[in-house]
Amino acid sequence: MKSRSHKSRPALFRSPSGFTLIEVIATLSLSAVLMAFLLPLIASGLQGSRSALLRMPETNNLRTEMDAVWHLYRTVYPNDLPALSAAIDTAAAADPPTYLLLDKSWVDFDVNGAESIPPPGTENILRVTLGNSQGERLTTYFFPIP
Repeated sequence: MKSRSHKSRPALFRSPSGFTLIEVIATLSLSAVLMAFLLPLIASGLQGSRSALLRMPETNNLRTEMDAVWHLYRTVYPNDLPALSAAIDTAAAADPPTYLLLDKSWVDFDVNGAESIPPPGTENILRVTLGNSQGERLTTYFFPIP
């Protein structure tokens, strides 16, 4: 009896026990192309998050300052809006200023809800707009508390 020795078969028919060089190169090339498309998107998302985080303390300070004005209104000047207006002017004129006072004016509303300038001596609604160095604005209306 003739013993058969197992001869190696050609590469085309051999059972794959690993990756060929072409498969590895193709996979790496495809990964590089995908990363080239995705990296700018990831970088812009991170940059946007970073700028928002850097702006957050200024935004929080603006809200804190408006909360301080509201506290002053509720506790000290609930019925005296002209005195509240003077206190806001004093705080804005401090050195360094506590906040940027962008607008402080007396307003009124017509029957349609549109703002108008009230006649002299009618100081019923005080509109205050505070701002910060980032260009953010916060507007609040103060009414006399009965």
